[in-house]
Amino acid sequence: MATVSRITLRIEDAGRNRSRVTLTYRICFFHCEAMAGSTFIENVTLRGDDPVWDDHLITLRNGCIRAQNGCIDRELTRIVSNSTLDEDPDTIIFGWVIGNKDEVYGRVRLTPFEPNGSQGDSNIVSAHFGPAG
Repeated sequence: MATVSRITLRIEDAGRNRSRVTLTYRICFFHCEAMAGSTFIENVTLRGDDPVWDDHLITLRNGCIRAQNGCIDRELTRIVSNSTLDEDPDTIIFGWVIGNKDEVYGRVRLTPFEPNGSQGDSNIVSAHFGPAG
């Protein structure tokens, strides 16, 4: 199975209550995956680190990537609203803002693509199609 490593997150001020989020990482494919032309779903998200469960903040990428020989280094940059990154709301007591630090990390998940069937239904048309109609 392909491996993901060297995941590094940088967050820089982009002005106007926004931040520039850059996530770099390396994907290494096995030779057989490249030979087979395997495809993976590459899902890149930002998450808020919390004691009980981690919050999903935003999906930065959810698309397909084809295996190739060796390793590839990836870099993904997006401008994100600071309100999205504010995963621990600030506490205000008597007008004083006590800021709770926000702990954000990036997650890169590769899932082997497996074709699945799909089905959809149209709207229902009501009418009298028989002889009594």
